[in-house]
Amino acid sequence: MTHEIHIGPDCIAGGNRRFLLIAGPCAIESEEMTMEVAARLKEICSELNVHLVFKSSFDKANRSSSDAPRGVGIDKGLQILKRVKDELGLPVLTDVHESWQCERVADVADILQIPAFLSRQTDLLVAAAKTGKVVHVKKGQFMAPWDMKNVIHKLEEAGNRNIMIGERGSSFGYNNLVVDMTGLVEMRSYGYPVVFDATHSVQKPGGQGTSTGGNREMVPYLMRAALAVGVDVIFAEVHPDPDKAFSDGPNQLRLDSFYDILKQAVQVDDLTKQLLTETAGNRTESLSIPHDTSGQTNNSGTTLTSASIPVKSSPKKDIRLFLTDVDGVQTDAGMYYFNSGEEAKRFNAHDGMGLQILRRSGVKTGFITSEATPLVENRFKKLKLDYLEQGRSREGKLQAALEICEKEGISMQQVAYIGDDVNCLDLLHQVGWAACPQDATREVKAVPGITILSKKGGEGCVREFIDLIMQK
Repeated sequence: MTHEIHIGPDCIAGGNRRFLLIAGPCAIESEEMTMEVAARLKEICSELNVHLVFKSSFDKANRSSSDAPRGVGIDKGLQILKRVKDELGLPVLTDVHESWQCERVADVADILQIPAFLSRQTDLLVAAAKTGKVVHVKKGQFMAPWDMKNVIHKLEEAGNRNIMIGERGSSFGYNNLVVDMTGLVEMRSYGYPVVFDATHSVQKPGGQGTSTGGNREMVPYLMRAALAVGVDVIFAEVHPDPDKAFSDGPNQLRLDSFYDILKQAVQVDDLTKQLLTETAGNRTESLSIPHDTSGQTNNSGTTLTSASIPVKSSPKKDIRLFLTDVDGVQTDAGMYYFNSGEEAKRFNAHDGMGLQILRRSGVKTGFITSEATPLVENRFKKLKLDYLEQGRSREGKLQAALEICEKEGISMQQVAYIGDDVNCLDLLHQVGWAACPQDATREVKAVPGITILSKKGGEGCVREFIDLIMQK
């Protein structure tokens, strides 16, 4: 699993979470077009629950021909990117080509991108690193994956560990690139998020004589293949009319087709991240449990008895107490009422199984929730957990956790808690490991160091968090 790189309160790359998307037109051609694309990409990503960083370049310094348009320049370009950031609330990325540009660009951009042909330029790398911003370095077309270790070392020596490394294809014969998917695995082993540049990977550099050719029809296939490998970030250039673009038209995706491409990518990524989590969690041992604790069923409908519940070894991180909110975490936050006035809640069986696995590893477990209902008490009793605290408001949740810690003789740093809304904030800020579902509120996602899970409330996010704890 790669390090988590925090780009903004709602924007994190790495950590086996859903992929981050970096997207936008290759070059800033006009303020109107830039805002149009950024707004539409934001709509698409919001609907598909994908975090977005908007990308566009103020200068395309590496052109096939001196007659090719290069963009609007650094002054106008940064002004437009700042408008994207301020009005649409999106983090932004742009290229830097010379050392002197880094400090100026860092005043606006959240990510400084080092173009592939400049990936070994030490002065440029150091200047970008010293801004303290996230630095994305694209692997040169002439470099092997393991050559990127030297690039990483240069950035680390300059005091920056906010690093992402990108794959954009390797030179293969004349006017052609090829992507070695095993290189993605190699680079991911260095611990930093790996970016797959899906659109530049289908370039045919200089393939049209005075301009670069490409094959945009191949982009979705390579994108899905890279996600199947397990990359952390997808980079894609998107344009309303690529055939009329300033640069890289043949390999840019059409804005009106991007929703369907991204939707398929999400489906592949969700499956891949699930498999990666399961693979990491396979370091298990079967342990006989004397009591029937769940009465849950597996995917084939077979009842899971106590003796068949797998139990992992104890978590290596010193978590001694696991607490979870109920509504919006174990449930989808829906309130279901029958004509009789009775209330219903929909729980996820995978969450219940995860809590049983955690308990059998020696970790105490419990619910802390603002409401007080018989439904939650029934669920608590069925799972035979250790602590139930109902009717606890915002400050009350923290107080309840402190009381449990005193009873158990542990510190708050040994507590893991998952919550989704503002009434969880006080507790999330104090525990040793805080997490939230993918659809948690903005305020919760902004908690420093919080783990933002890939699953939504009621979809197994508690189990996902437990699996992460057991991997540590």
